[in-house]
Amino acid sequence: MLKTAPKISVRIWQPIVQMLNDKMDSACLRRDAYLRRVLEVELDFLENEVAIPNSSASYDYVFKELEGFNRKLVSLALPADLTARLNEVCARKRIVRDAFFNRLFLLLAAPPKRIDRLLFSMCEGDWRTHVWSEWKHEGPFFQNGFYPLDPTIDPFWAVREGLEMMAADDGHEDYTEPTTGQIIKVTRNETGEIMLPYSVYTTPFHIKTKEGYNLLGLSCYLPDWLIPGHEAEKSYRSKSDEMWAQLLGAL
Repeated sequence: MLKTAPKISVRIWQPIVQMLNDKMDSACLRRDAYLRRVLEVELDFLENEVAIPNSSASYDYVFKELEGFNRKLVSLALPADLTARLNEVCARKRIVRDAFFNRLFLLLAAPPKRIDRLLFSMCEGDWRTHVWSEWKHEGPFFQNGFYPLDPTIDPFWAVREGLEMMAADDGHEDYTEPTTGQIIKVTRNETGEIMLPYSVYTTPFHIKTKEGYNLLGLSCYLPDWLIPGHEAEKSYRSKSDEMWAQLLGAL
């Protein structure tokens, strides 16, 4: 008797569902089988990149924003152990699970210009050229040439290299994460608030769509000082305004 993988249900923003299905069809990929292999890689990155758990306020804000999206119920057949691991990571890091899937699917399906707008809006020059120049003889695309029947599944390899290159000049410091005692790398914004280095799962999407959807609802990590209306965000804006006023006054 054949065993079938148990199914989980997620609600995905309608345009993302269509984009992903079209991309899977054009590449002749079986969606759930491919996603299983992607998740086997990406859950490690999700765990490591979201090195500081979200606050309850952050979770509630992302959940509320995502609830306003026009979403479609999608069933995914995934191994039970993979689903259990995903649920455990999301619970421990206070990540809205549907936000993770919407973000993952969007980045898998988005065309290059949209990737640039979402993740590289602050990048000067062509990040793809820099990555190719640095790693053209290494990485999954090089390995896959030797093992075409057993390809490496690492869909955001080049994106991560680009983000790391872009952040190379940012000042990073060691920080003891209070809930685990783990020493992690952080940076700070202009007023001193702690930030996680920009990555696939920590870069905020400061974009509103023409339909009015706030893409912060696709966040896997959102510090309190980026939550509109939160006391930490009000304090950050006040400090930032004061700094700019002093800077302009000195000119």
